[in-house]
Amino acid sequence: MHLFILGATGRTGVYGYKYALEQGFLVTILVRKAQGIEPHAAVTIVEGSCLSDEDVQRAFEAAGVAVDAVLVFLSAQRVGQNPWGKFIGPPRLLADSTANATRALRTQKQQPVGRPRLVVMSALGVGESYSVTPYLFRFMMKYSNISKSYVDHNEVNDEIEANCASEISWTLALPVGLKDCGQKPVKTFDSTESGASLFITRESCARWMIDVASGKEGDKFSNKRVIVSN
Repeated sequence: MHLFILGATGRTGVYGYKYALEQGFLVTILVRKAQGIEPHAAVTIVEGSCLSDEDVQRAFEAAGVAVDAVLVFLSAQRVGQNPWGKFIGPPRLLADSTANATRALRTQKQQPVGRPRLVVMSALGVGESYSVTPYLFRFMMKYSNISKSYVDHNEVNDEIEANCASEISWTLALPVGLKDCGQKPVKTFDSTESGASLFITRESCARWMIDVASGKEGDKFSNKRVIVSN
């Protein structure tokens, strides 16, 4: 199993990256700077931008073996962690990066044996899930600077089926509020289903996404938008 990960050094992606290695998978990561990343025999590190189609294509070919699945753990940046912190973008980080990775997955020179997978971390409140989003989250989505991130999230939501067509099995993860508190059991809900808790740990969200991407969950979540919580 060969996984291509965007956002592997982020606050959630790092858990997915480490878990993938624990599972014995080959991993390719595309990062702006490789400095500080510990070398590993199963990891191919490529420097570049996920917003560059050329860099993504180059990263796909770097390991010399077909990519079986792509995971996107990216999130737009703000000054600090406060929802009202200044948005510093870029505005279409998720949408353009996901499109680049999806295109590379479809057109890579070496094709995987099975149907390739795409798993993208989005957020509760995107698309139809807005109908089951708690009022506090809706308030922040409307009045804080995370509203600009949600524009990007919704553009991914609108484009994901067209980008994947029938060639790629996709899953859009819609985590509730993310927090750092270790590994816990994950509960899943349809995109318009209520019952999710308010939070999920970054580690448990990342591990669930890796399990989906690697086929451990079978096709249960294929071509679906899934709310995830603890």
